[in-house]
Amino acid sequence: MEAGEASPLLEKAKKPASLLRTVGVFSASAILFGNCVGAGIFISPRGVFEKTGSAGGGLIVWGIGGIVATLSTLAYADLGTMIPVGGGEFAYINKTYGKFLAFLFSFCMAFLVRPASLAVVAIVFSEYLSNLIWGHTLHMEMIRVMAACLVATAMIVNIFGVKIISMLINVASVVKFGAVAFLLVCGVTVAIKGQGQTENFMPNSTFTGGSSNPADYANAFYFCIFSYQYWNALNYIYDELKNPERTLPLAGFFGIFGVTVSYTLANVAYLLIFPVSAIVATNTIAMESGFAAFGKVGEIIMSVGLLVSCAGCIGGGTLCISRNIQMTAQQDVFPHWMAWISPTFHTPVPAVIVLGSTIGVYLLFDVFQLIPFLGTVEWLFYNITFSIILYLRFTQPEIRRPFKFPIAITAFLFLLSGAVVILPLFSSKTRMTTLLGVCWLPLAAVFYAIRYVYTKYCCPSGPPGKGESNASMDSGYNEKVS
Repeated sequence: MEAGEASPLLEKAKKPASLLRTVGVFSASAILFGNCVGAGIFISPRGVFEKTGSAGGGLIVWGIGGIVATLSTLAYADLGTMIPVGGGEFAYINKTYGKFLAFLFSFCMAFLVRPASLAVVAIVFSEYLSNLIWGHTLHMEMIRVMAACLVATAMIVNIFGVKIISMLINVASVVKFGAVAFLLVCGVTVAIKGQGQTENFMPNSTFTGGSSNPADYANAFYFCIFSYQYWNALNYIYDELKNPERTLPLAGFFGIFGVTVSYTLANVAYLLIFPVSAIVATNTIAMESGFAAFGKVGEIIMSVGLLVSCAGCIGGGTLCISRNIQMTAQQDVFPHWMAWISPTFHTPVPAVIVLGSTIGVYLLFDVFQLIPFLGTVEWLFYNITFSIILYLRFTQPEIRRPFKFPIAITAFLFLLSGAVVILPLFSSKTRMTTLLGVCWLPLAAVFYAIRYVYTKYCCPSGPPGKGESNASMDSGYNEKVS
């Protein structure tokens, strides 16, 4: 080697690390299915049937939810292959509408939608645990204490023992599939015994007692789509998909189709076992389904399955969301101290603590008020993201689109997502919840203004540690869509 000539090994070492494209269609479908199927199918039925008031109305909402999730996934595949970067909505909004709206999205997801979702799961975990141990649901204050202990445990393990969380997630993934399958067995068993609630499926009675208020159906949709959370998960791992232009739409369709079939069968099982009034009256529908079919043994099996599933959801959610907060802070969107990683444990300790504290705040609220509250904000940003597809289709028709989804369906999704945000305002029961959700936007704007003033006038050179990761962010995300 000539003097002064760089070693090939050194040249290779200088190249920035990149994600490997190792996820094919089958694996991506499994990831999407695994992310969606969780505690939601054991939580949401009460809210859906309570708002619609009838078996037929509830099943229609579940059917619409599955269709909307499938169409939304395919619309996102259009956008994801048109703007080929990972990061999901943040990347798309930042590229098209700028940093301010992207900040609002990140702030609301990190400090409202995701933590509130985990708070719901923690409450349900505690309700099932109290029923399993004491035979009844404890006072709500005790339920909240138990939920707080679960969240604190997840925080501690995420700081000191990530390997334990990884093992729990793997076990929970298997257990929750088994729990859904066992629920279907329970429904079939009750039907074979001749004890099925067949009137729930009779044309002359299936819509009896149903609501005529469109706002109630919009709120029922929030509960339904809560079970489909993470239908957009593949757009976040675009950079790890093999042949993403093919994998993203195919895996999105197959994954969500599997989820939709599973949820439809699960709700049919519930309606075979119970009348609508019984589904609405309980917070532990899965446990009672097991008891109705197989007695105490069935009750224990369903309870343990749900507890493991919820624990895995809390642990895995804390793992993923805290890392998202850490990476967003590293990219100078959130305060940079949130990006600090412990040199001892190699975990983002501040991000974990911030997330856990935020979840703790939401534990103080009523669990069934949280879902419409966070759904308002979540679907507002989905509405903004659908608008990007429409905006680029008409303003930049020359952009290469490997997967071109029908623009009429995207327009329908844009209008529908706007409707489910606006309709709850017309119901006195849900108006305040919806307005509280919308109020997060000016709150996020205030934080953005504070952050802007601090960065520009107090720390004009940028926060300490702002370096290659942020530079790569700027060069990759701030380019004009072309």
